[in-house]
Amino acid sequence: MELLIRHKSIVTFISCTLFCIISLSVQGSGFTLTFEGIISGIFSPFQKGYNAVQGGTSRFWVGFSEFDRVKADLALTRQKLETYEALDEDLNEIRNENLRLRNLLGMKERIRYDSIPGFVISKDPDNWFRTLIINRGERDGVTINMPVVAYQGDTKAIIGKIVEVRGSLSRIEPVISTDIKIGVKLGESKFPGLLTGYSHNSNLCKVDYITRAAQVKFGDVIVTSGQAGVFPPGLVIGTVVKTELPESNPYQKIIVKPAIDYNLIDEVFIIKKNPDKDLFDMFEEMQ
Repeated sequence: MELLIRHKSIVTFISCTLFCIISLSVQGSGFTLTFEGIISGIFSPFQKGYNAVQGGTSRFWVGFSEFDRVKADLALTRQKLETYEALDEDLNEIRNENLRLRNLLGMKERIRYDSIPGFVISKDPDNWFRTLIINRGERDGVTINMPVVAYQGDTKAIIGKIVEVRGSLSRIEPVISTDIKIGVKLGESKFPGLLTGYSHNSNLCKVDYITRAAQVKFGDVIVTSGQAGVFPPGLVIGTVVKTELPESNPYQKIIVKPAIDYNLIDEVFIIKKNPDKDLFDMFEEMQ
């Protein structure tokens, strides 16, 4: 008895605890006041706590497994998306190529002469030699001195001639080259002249040997004359942007802007026309 009195506070705490546990057990599960019931009531909360912890741990590991699965699914979905994007890019490229080919065929029908369509695959990077490389050559029926035309919008114009041919490639010398010589005439007055590139670093042309009597205006059209038999007559080359009248020269000089921008040429048409060799050689000797 003295022991109980001495540890009165401890005994009171234990008694209250047992009372609370037994009360909760009775209320929650129809508990009967037996020895087994008392033991069950004492350990039941601990068992529930253990079960709760065990269940939480199981759900925790299940959550980890689900996370790994979702991560794997996400990686697979990303891989499929990249594949679909690559396929879409390929389809767009095919569609663009088909569109270009259809445009070429449509333009080809607008040319009066039999022609070979081609694509520009290389340009002289420093503009010194002023040449274009196209993907058509001897295998396609291309020969040296064939004239070449191109379109920009609804404008069709001469851009140069073939000066070198290989198996599947050809080189074009454009009208802005200082090495080219083309017989031309003023579109309205028909006065003849000789066109060549203005300078190595310019995108303009010049026409020499135009008589001073010719009335030349800004915007006048320059067309091929058909001399030398290389270029068919009447094909547009460009328009007049300036005239020069040296006092000591019986001729005037005309500065011409080509109708086709050299830097924007992508598709071309090689006219299947071979010049008369004797006429061509005679014309070259006259220059």
